[in-house]
Amino acid sequence: MKKYITLLVLSFLWIAITAFKSERNTFILDKGHTHIGFEVERFLVGDVSGRFNDFDATLSMDGNNYGSLQLEAVIQVGSLDSNNDIRDGHLKGEVWLDEANHPEIKFTSTQVFEEENQFFMKGKFTIKGTTQEVQFPVEIQGPFKDPTQQVALGIKADFSINRFDYGITFNKKMDNGHLFIGDQVHIKIRALAYQK
Repeated sequence: MKKYITLLVLSFLWIAITAFKSERNTFILDKGHTHIGFEVERFLVGDVSGRFNDFDATLSMDGNNYGSLQLEAVIQVGSLDSNNDIRDGHLKGEVWLDEANHPEIKFTSTQVFEEENQFFMKGKFTIKGTTQEVQFPVEIQGPFKDPTQQVALGIKADFSINRFDYGITFNKKMDNGHLFIGDQVHIKIRALAYQK
């Protein structure tokens, strides 16, 4: 009898574990409803702003457990668009993002955690062949069904990185000693992904 009960308990545990694993859902980025933008200070009084138009990302998560969220993203440097062809050429060039040798920007999350009612994401950010660990606040919406009854997941994040940390070291200064182009790059992400 004890052996039967033990086998029954083990069977239920196996079913529960299998069911838990099957709850992990994968989401694919909807490029048409996603924005990956940036801003960099110029002359202390204005910003150079732009976006990337070609990127891919996959997200996965266990049910509604935000702490289990994982994200892998790849951005094509060649898709940079600052609404100025000459400037775009400079930014894609060797001094800045060096598209010829480093055509992709990559991000892989390593952890999502909650602190004081705010979620944060940690991950490895690779630009121009240099990888740094970053951490930033993130807003997660969903999963939810949109009007077409597809299951969607929304991600919103705003954070800054120091371009010098990634080997982008152009540092020409103005007469007053301030950098001609600021060292802080402000990144804005508005992402929508649909469950596979």
